[in-house]
Amino acid sequence: MSTIVRAPLKLHLKKGQLHKDLGKLPGAKITEADIALEKSKGGVFAKRAQFAENAKKWNHHRKGKQ
Repeated sequence: MSTIVRAPLKLHLKKGQLHKDLGKLPGAKITEADIALEKSKGGVFAKRAQFAENAKKWNHHRKGKQ
């Protein structure tokens, strides 16, 4: 038997779209309340909010710190 090798999934993001949906300037903090509001809308808005919630947990390197 041969194994099927799958190509890694690519993530297609519209950068800054959640900020635009919320009416916030780029670089402004997105709060938990903002995420909850977008999740309640459903559909693509909820997916963007869930992604933002997950991304907050990632290890982001900050300027000057590693």
